Amino acid sequence: MRYILLLCCCLPIFVSAQNIAWDTSTLRKVAPAGDDKSANYARIIQLSSGQLICVYETAGNIACIFSNDLGNTWTGETIIAKQEIGLNMTVPEVIALKDKSLLASYNPRPYLIDGKADTSKHFEIRTKKSYDGGKTWKDERLLYQASNTFEDGCWEPSQVQLLNGKILLFFSNENVYRKSNEQNISMLTSADGGLSWSKNPEIVSFTPNFRDGMPVPILLKDKKTLLFSIEDNSKGNFKPTLVKLNSAKIGIPENSLKYQPLANPLPDSVYAGAPFLRQLHNGVTILSFQSTLKRTKDWQRSTMQVAVGNNFGQHFVLANQPFKIPKDKHALWNSLCVLADNSIIAITSTNAYSNKNAIWMVKGKLIDKK
Repeated sequence: MRYILLLCCCLPIFVSAQNIAWDTSTLRKVAPAGDDKSANYARIIQLSSGQLICVYETAGNIACIFSNDLGNTWTGETIIAKQEIGLNMTVPEVIALKDKSLLASYNPRPYLIDGKADTSKHFEIRTKKSYDGGKTWKDERLLYQASNTFEDGCWEPSQVQLLNGKILLFFSNENVYRKSNEQNISMLTSADGGLSWSKNPEIVSFTPNFRDGMPVPILLKDKKTLLFSIEDNSKGNFKPTLVKLNSAKIGIPENSLKYQPLANPLPDSVYAGAPFLRQLHNGVTILSFQSTLKRTKDWQRSTMQVAVGNNFGQHFVLANQPFKIPKDKHALWNSLCVLADNSIIAITSTNAYSNKNAIWMVKGKLIDKK
Protein backbone atom coordinates (compact mmCIF):
# COMPACT_ATOMS: atom_id res chain seq x y z
CA MET A 1 0.00 0.00 0.00
CA ARG A 2 1.34 3.45 -0.95
CA TYR A 3 0.62 6.10 1.63
CA ILE A 4 -0.60 9.51 0.50
CA LEU A 5 1.31 12.34 2.16
CA LEU A 6 -0.46 15.69 2.53
CA LEU A 7 1.34 18.95 1.77
CA CYS A 8 1.73 21.24 4.73
CA CYS A 9 -0.20 24.50 4.31
CA CYS A 10 -0.94 25.86 7.76
CA LEU A 11 2.08 25.42 10.02
CA PRO A 12 2.44 28.10 12.72
CA ILE A 13 4.93 30.80 11.76
CA PHE A 14 8.11 30.84 13.78
CA VAL A 15 11.56 31.78 12.55
CA SER A 16 14.50 30.77 14.71
CA ALA A 17 16.31 33.61 16.46
CA GLN A 18 19.24 31.34 17.17
CA ASN A 19 22.47 30.53 15.37
CA ILE A 20 25.29 28.07 16.05
CA ALA A 21 28.78 29.15 17.12
CA TRP A 22 31.31 26.53 16.01
CA ASP A 23 34.48 26.23 18.11
CA THR A 24 37.32 25.77 15.62
CA SER A 25 39.63 24.65 18.45
CA THR A 26 37.58 21.42 18.63
CA LEU A 27 38.18 20.48 14.98
CA ARG A 28 39.39 16.87 15.09
CA LYS A 29 40.01 13.96 12.76
CA VAL A 30 37.89 11.06 14.01
CA ALA A 31 38.67 8.22 11.61
CA PRO A 32 40.21 6.19 10.16
CA ALA A 33 42.76 5.35 12.81
CA GLY A 34 45.71 5.36 10.35
CA ASP A 35 46.66 7.35 7.25
CA ASP A 36 46.64 4.41 4.84
CA LYS A 37 42.85 4.15 4.50
CA SER A 38 39.96 6.48 3.84
CA ALA A 39 36.66 6.67 5.73
CA ASN A 40 33.20 7.89 4.87
CA TYR A 41 29.58 8.34 6.05
CA ALA A 42 29.95 8.68 9.82
CA ARG A 43 27.38 8.87 12.63
CA ILE A 44 28.17 9.62 16.29
CA ILE A 45 26.05 8.98 19.37
CA GLN A 46 26.71 9.47 23.07
CA LEU A 47 26.15 6.44 25.30
CA SER A 48 24.64 6.57 28.80
CA SER A 49 28.20 6.23 30.17
CA GLY A 50 29.14 9.50 28.46
CA GLN A 51 31.39 7.71 25.98
CA LEU A 52 31.06 8.59 22.29
CA ILE A 53 30.90 5.97 19.55
CA CYS A 54 31.30 6.77 15.87
CA VAL A 55 30.30 4.30 13.14
CA TYR A 56 31.52 4.67 9.54
CA GLU A 57 32.48 2.79 6.39
CA THR A 58 36.09 2.09 5.51
CA ALA A 59 37.78 -0.28 3.03
CA GLY A 60 34.52 -2.16 2.41
CA ASN A 61 33.89 -2.67 6.13
CA ILE A 62 31.65 -1.06 8.73
CA ALA A 63 33.78 0.04 11.69
CA CYS A 64 33.40 1.97 14.92
CA ILE A 65 35.75 4.01 17.08
CA PHE A 66 35.41 5.45 20.60
CA SER A 67 36.10 8.63 22.54
CA ASN A 68 36.26 8.86 26.34
CA ASP A 69 36.88 12.62 26.37
CA LEU A 70 33.90 13.97 24.38
CA GLY A 71 35.64 13.77 21.03
CA ASN A 72 39.02 15.23 21.85
CA THR A 73 40.73 11.89 21.09
CA TRP A 74 39.51 8.70 19.40
CA THR A 75 40.81 5.17 19.88
CA GLY A 76 39.90 1.51 19.63
CA GLU A 77 38.78 1.00 16.03
CA THR A 78 36.60 -2.14 15.84
CA ILE A 79 35.07 -3.87 12.81
CA ILE A 80 31.29 -4.23 13.04
CA ALA A 81 30.65 -5.88 9.67
CA LYS A 82 33.45 -7.17 7.45
CA GLN A 83 33.56 -6.94 3.68
CA GLU A 84 32.46 -10.15 1.96
CA ILE A 85 33.53 -11.42 -1.43
CA GLY A 86 31.45 -9.38 -3.86
CA LEU A 87 29.83 -7.22 -1.14
CA ASN A 88 30.98 -3.95 0.38
CA MET A 89 29.40 -2.93 3.68
CA THR A 90 28.27 0.70 3.50
CA VAL A 91 26.35 3.62 5.07
CA PRO A 92 25.94 2.64 8.74
CA GLU A 93 23.64 4.05 11.40
CA VAL A 94 23.59 3.23 15.12
CA ILE A 95 21.20 3.83 18.02
CA ALA A 96 21.29 2.95 21.70
CA LEU A 97 18.19 1.00 22.72
CA LYS A 98 16.30 1.31 25.99
CA ASP A 99 18.00 -1.84 27.31
CA LYS A 100 21.40 -0.17 26.57
CA SER A 101 22.25 -2.55 23.75
CA LEU A 102 23.35 -0.96 20.46
CA LEU A 103 21.68 -1.58 17.12
CA ALA A 104 23.67 -0.84 13.96
CA SER A 105 22.16 -0.92 10.48
CA TYR A 106 24.05 -0.96 7.19
CA ASN A 107 23.71 -1.54 3.47
CA PRO A 108 25.67 -4.34 1.73
CA ARG A 109 26.29 -3.38 -1.90
CA PRO A 110 27.66 -5.58 -4.71
CA TYR A 111 30.99 -4.71 -6.30
CA LEU A 112 32.70 -6.05 -9.43
CA ILE A 113 35.22 -8.88 -9.10
CA ASP A 114 37.88 -8.79 -11.83
CA GLY A 115 35.58 -6.47 -13.76
CA LYS A 116 32.61 -8.85 -13.61
CA ALA A 117 29.39 -8.74 -11.62
CA ASP A 118 28.46 -11.69 -9.41
CA THR A 119 24.68 -11.85 -9.92
CA SER A 120 24.27 -13.85 -6.71
CA LYS A 121 25.16 -10.72 -4.71
CA HIS A 122 22.30 -8.33 -3.92
CA PHE A 123 21.74 -4.90 -2.40
CA GLU A 124 20.57 -5.52 1.17
CA ILE A 125 19.61 -3.99 4.49
CA ARG A 126 21.17 -5.69 7.52
CA THR A 127 21.47 -5.04 11.25
CA LYS A 128 23.84 -6.17 13.97
CA LYS A 129 23.81 -5.76 17.76
CA SER A 130 26.27 -5.07 20.55
CA TYR A 131 25.66 -5.84 24.22
CA ASP A 132 28.96 -4.48 25.54
CA GLY A 133 28.99 -0.87 24.36
CA GLY A 134 30.31 -1.58 20.87
CA LYS A 135 33.30 -3.76 21.69
CA THR A 136 31.81 -6.85 20.02
CA TRP A 137 28.95 -7.28 17.55
CA LYS A 138 26.67 -10.24 16.83
CA ASP A 139 23.07 -11.22 16.03
CA GLU A 140 23.33 -10.13 12.42
CA ARG A 141 19.96 -10.00 10.65
CA LEU A 142 19.09 -9.70 6.95
CA LEU A 143 16.02 -7.44 6.86
CA TYR A 144 15.56 -6.84 3.15
CA GLN A 145 17.08 -7.95 -0.13
CA ALA A 146 16.69 -5.97 -3.34
CA SER A 147 17.97 -6.57 -6.86
CA ASN A 148 21.57 -7.31 -7.80
CA THR A 149 21.69 -4.21 -10.02
CA PHE A 150 22.45 -0.63 -9.04
CA GLU A 151 19.31 0.66 -10.76
CA ASP A 152 17.02 -1.45 -8.55
CA GLY A 153 18.76 -1.39 -5.19
CA CYS A 154 17.96 -0.46 -1.61
CA TRP A 155 19.86 2.18 0.34
CA GLU A 156 20.61 4.17 3.50
CA PRO A 157 18.93 2.52 6.52
CA SER A 158 18.21 4.55 9.65
CA GLN A 159 16.28 3.56 12.76
CA VAL A 160 14.47 5.00 15.78
CA GLN A 161 12.91 3.42 18.90
CA LEU A 162 9.48 4.46 20.18
CA LEU A 163 8.42 4.72 23.83
CA ASN A 164 6.79 1.28 23.71
CA GLY A 165 10.11 -0.25 22.63
CA LYS A 166 9.12 -0.78 19.00
CA ILE A 167 11.91 -0.05 16.52
CA LEU A 168 11.17 1.52 13.15
CA LEU A 169 13.82 1.17 10.45
CA PHE A 170 13.50 3.36 7.36
CA PHE A 171 15.36 2.90 4.09
CA SER A 172 15.35 4.11 0.48
CA ASN A 173 13.87 1.53 -1.86
CA GLU A 174 13.87 1.41 -5.65
CA ASN A 175 13.65 -2.38 -5.84
CA VAL A 176 9.88 -2.27 -6.47
CA TYR A 177 10.23 0.02 -9.50
CA ARG A 178 12.05 -2.21 -11.98
CA LYS A 179 10.84 -0.27 -15.05
CA SER A 180 11.30 3.28 -13.80
CA ASN A 181 13.73 5.47 -11.89
CA GLU A 182 11.36 5.98 -8.94
CA GLN A 183 12.24 5.43 -5.30
CA ASN A 184 10.23 5.36 -2.08
CA ILE A 185 10.92 5.41 1.64
CA SER A 186 10.07 2.01 3.12
CA MET A 187 9.77 1.03 6.78
CA LEU A 188 10.31 -2.23 8.67
CA THR A 189 9.55 -2.79 12.36
CA SER A 190 10.85 -4.86 15.28
CA ALA A 191 9.17 -5.47 18.63
CA ASP A 192 12.01 -7.47 20.24
CA GLY A 193 15.05 -5.22 20.15
CA GLY A 194 16.00 -5.94 16.55
CA LEU A 195 16.16 -9.73 16.75
CA SER A 196 13.18 -10.22 14.42
CA TRP A 197 11.63 -7.86 11.88
CA SER A 198 8.45 -7.44 9.86
CA LYS A 199 8.66 -9.19 6.50
CA ASN A 200 6.87 -6.76 4.19
CA PRO A 201 8.06 -3.13 4.13
CA GLU A 202 5.43 -0.39 4.41
CA ILE A 203 5.79 2.55 2.04
CA VAL A 204 5.69 5.70 4.19
CA SER A 205 6.77 8.31 1.63
CA PHE A 206 6.50 8.21 -2.16
CA THR A 207 6.26 10.87 -4.84
CA PRO A 208 5.30 9.29 -8.18
CA ASN A 209 7.96 9.73 -10.87
CA PHE A 210 10.56 10.99 -8.37
CA ARG A 211 13.05 9.76 -5.78
CA ASP A 212 12.40 10.20 -2.07
CA GLY A 213 15.66 9.17 -0.41
CA MET A 214 18.02 9.09 2.58
CA PRO A 215 15.55 9.00 5.52
CA VAL A 216 16.62 10.02 9.04
CA PRO A 217 13.92 9.65 11.75
CA ILE A 218 13.58 11.26 15.19
CA LEU A 219 10.91 11.08 17.89
CA LEU A 220 10.17 14.61 19.07
CA LYS A 221 10.19 15.60 22.73
CA ASP A 222 6.38 15.43 22.82
CA LYS A 223 6.96 11.62 22.55
CA LYS A 224 4.16 11.22 19.99
CA THR A 225 5.38 12.99 16.85
CA LEU A 226 7.72 11.13 14.53
CA LEU A 227 9.61 13.21 11.99
CA PHE A 228 11.95 11.97 9.32
CA SER A 229 14.00 13.99 6.87
CA ILE A 230 14.39 12.93 3.24
CA GLU A 231 16.01 14.30 0.13
CA ASP A 232 13.32 15.11 -2.44
CA ASN A 233 13.81 15.89 -6.15
CA SER A 234 10.15 16.43 -7.04
CA LYS A 235 10.80 20.13 -7.69
CA GLY A 236 14.06 19.71 -9.61
CA ASN A 237 17.33 19.62 -7.69
CA PHE A 238 17.28 17.61 -4.45
CA LYS A 239 16.06 19.58 -1.43
CA PRO A 240 15.46 18.59 2.22
CA THR A 241 11.86 17.64 2.99
CA LEU A 242 10.35 16.53 6.30
CA VAL A 243 7.66 13.90 6.78
CA LYS A 244 5.56 13.93 9.96
CA LEU A 245 3.84 10.84 11.36
CA ASN A 246 1.82 10.29 14.52
CA SER A 247 3.85 7.55 16.22
CA ALA A 248 0.67 6.11 17.78
CA LYS A 249 -0.97 5.78 14.38
CA ILE A 250 1.83 4.64 12.10
CA GLY A 251 0.42 3.52 8.77
CA ILE A 252 -2.69 5.73 8.72
CA PRO A 253 -2.28 7.99 5.68
CA GLU A 254 -4.43 10.89 6.92
CA ASN A 255 -2.03 11.26 9.84
CA SER A 256 0.93 11.87 7.55
CA LEU A 257 2.25 15.29 6.56
CA LYS A 258 5.02 16.16 4.11
CA TYR A 259 6.49 19.65 4.04
CA GLN A 260 9.39 21.85 3.02
CA PRO A 261 11.22 22.78 6.26
CA LEU A 262 13.28 25.87 5.32
CA ALA A 263 11.80 29.27 6.19
CA ASN A 264 13.63 30.70 3.17
CA PRO A 265 13.60 28.05 0.43
CA LEU A 266 16.82 27.58 -1.50
CA PRO A 267 16.96 28.60 -5.18
CA ASP A 268 15.92 25.91 -7.65
CA SER A 269 19.44 25.85 -9.07
CA VAL A 270 20.95 24.79 -5.72
CA TYR A 271 21.46 21.12 -4.91
CA ALA A 272 20.78 20.27 -1.24
CA GLY A 273 20.83 16.53 -0.54
CA ALA A 274 21.55 13.98 2.19
CA PRO A 275 19.65 15.74 5.02
CA PHE A 276 20.16 14.73 8.66
CA LEU A 277 17.76 15.65 11.48
CA ARG A 278 18.20 15.94 15.25
CA GLN A 279 16.52 17.63 18.24
CA LEU A 280 18.34 19.30 21.13
CA HIS A 281 17.40 18.66 24.75
CA ASN A 282 15.77 22.11 24.95
CA GLY A 283 13.51 21.20 22.03
CA VAL A 284 15.22 23.15 19.24
CA THR A 285 15.56 21.10 16.05
CA ILE A 286 18.59 21.14 13.77
CA LEU A 287 18.94 19.95 10.20
CA SER A 288 22.07 19.41 8.13
CA PHE A 289 22.47 18.77 4.42
CA GLN A 290 25.17 18.86 1.76
CA SER A 291 24.78 21.74 -0.65
CA THR A 292 26.18 23.64 -3.62
CA LEU A 293 24.88 26.97 -2.22
CA LYS A 294 27.41 29.69 -3.18
CA ARG A 295 29.68 27.01 -4.66
CA THR A 296 30.09 25.32 -8.04
CA LYS A 297 27.19 23.37 -9.54
CA ASP A 298 29.01 20.07 -8.99
CA TRP A 299 27.18 18.27 -6.15
CA GLN A 300 30.28 16.19 -5.48
CA ARG A 301 31.95 19.40 -4.25
CA SER A 302 29.15 20.24 -1.86
CA THR A 303 29.78 21.41 1.68
CA MET A 304 27.89 20.95 4.95
CA GLN A 305 25.10 23.37 5.78
CA VAL A 306 23.23 23.39 9.10
CA ALA A 307 19.86 25.03 9.81
CA VAL A 308 18.07 25.73 13.12
CA GLY A 309 14.33 25.17 13.48
CA ASN A 310 11.66 25.40 16.16
CA ASN A 311 10.53 22.75 18.64
CA PHE A 312 8.18 21.22 16.08
CA GLY A 313 10.70 20.76 13.28
CA GLN A 314 9.50 23.77 11.29
CA HIS A 315 10.82 27.01 9.77
CA PHE A 316 14.51 26.20 9.72
CA VAL A 317 16.95 29.06 9.15
CA LEU A 318 20.51 28.59 7.91
CA ALA A 319 23.17 28.85 10.62
CA ASN A 320 26.93 29.31 10.43
CA GLN A 321 28.73 26.66 8.41
CA PRO A 322 30.63 24.21 10.66
CA PHE A 323 33.54 23.57 8.28
CA LYS A 324 35.53 25.83 5.98
CA ILE A 325 35.81 23.77 2.82
CA PRO A 326 37.55 25.11 -0.32
CA LYS A 327 35.38 25.03 -3.45
CA ASP A 328 37.59 22.38 -5.05
CA LYS A 329 37.11 20.05 -2.05
CA HIS A 330 34.01 18.44 -0.50
CA ALA A 331 32.21 17.82 2.80
CA LEU A 332 29.71 15.02 2.17
CA TRP A 333 27.40 12.52 3.90
CA ASN A 334 27.23 14.68 6.99
CA SER A 335 25.52 14.09 10.34
CA LEU A 336 24.89 15.69 13.72
CA CYS A 337 25.18 14.53 17.33
CA VAL A 338 23.62 16.25 20.35
CA LEU A 339 25.59 15.78 23.57
CA ALA A 340 24.21 15.62 27.11
CA ASP A 341 25.18 19.27 27.73
CA ASN A 342 23.15 20.33 24.65
CA SER A 343 26.25 21.08 22.60
CA ILE A 344 26.32 19.90 18.99
CA ILE A 345 28.86 17.87 17.04
CA ALA A 346 28.95 18.32 13.27
CA ILE A 347 30.45 15.33 11.47
CA THR A 348 31.60 15.23 7.85
CA SER A 349 33.49 13.11 5.32
CA THR A 350 36.01 15.41 3.67
CA ASN A 351 39.23 15.60 1.70
CA ALA A 352 39.86 19.17 2.85
CA TYR A 353 42.26 18.42 5.72
CA SER A 354 44.28 15.43 4.54
CA ASN A 355 45.33 13.54 1.42
CA LYS A 356 42.64 10.90 1.83
CA ASN A 357 38.93 11.24 2.57
CA ALA A 358 38.49 11.11 6.35
CA ILE A 359 35.92 11.72 9.09
CA TRP A 360 36.22 15.10 10.82
CA MET A 361 34.20 16.73 13.58
CA VAL A 362 33.75 20.13 15.20
CA LYS A 363 31.67 21.20 18.20
CA GLY A 364 29.19 24.05 18.43
CA LYS A 365 26.63 25.66 20.71
CA LEU A 366 23.40 27.51 20.13
CA ILE A 367 23.69 31.29 20.46
CA ASP A 368 21.21 34.12 20.02
CA LYS A 369 21.38 35.93 16.70
CA LYS A 370 22.84 39.41 16.85
